[in-house]
Amino acid sequence: MRTLVVLSMVGCFIAAGASVEAKPWGTPLPGYQCMMLNITEQQSMDTSFHVWAQAAPSAKAPRVGWVGAVVPVRSPEHTVNGFAEGLFPTGRTVWISANMLRPYKNASDPNARCAIERRPDGRIGTYDPAKGP
Repeated sequence: MRTLVVLSMVGCFIAAGASVEAKPWGTPLPGYQCMMLNITEQQSMDTSFHVWAQAAPSAKAPRVGWVGAVVPVRSPEHTVNGFAEGLFPTGRTVWISANMLRPYKNASDPNARCAIERRPDGRIGTYDPAKGP
């Protein structure tokens, strides 16, 4: 029974981490849009599969970590050498292989929208502007 509770809690955290918040905590961040990872359902379930963010727009640049399911990307999209300019939650500029990104779409709620914000603690987040503050 204990294992079931732990797994349920883990599932909730994963689902919450991939969702778009209902309202902004901070201020909208113009010049960025939400994109999603262009991966299969099987890849999204594979804990060993990651889409890496690079320090510069090159496959040879140092990896700075992997990106989440929803990615803040420069708008209009700024692509260099096949890498799109994006933001990490810390606010750091990173580069993601452009072919690993696709436009944002919420499969469970087709009316959901996504916008980027800078939160009071300086971190970058997402919210649904249609749901209001």
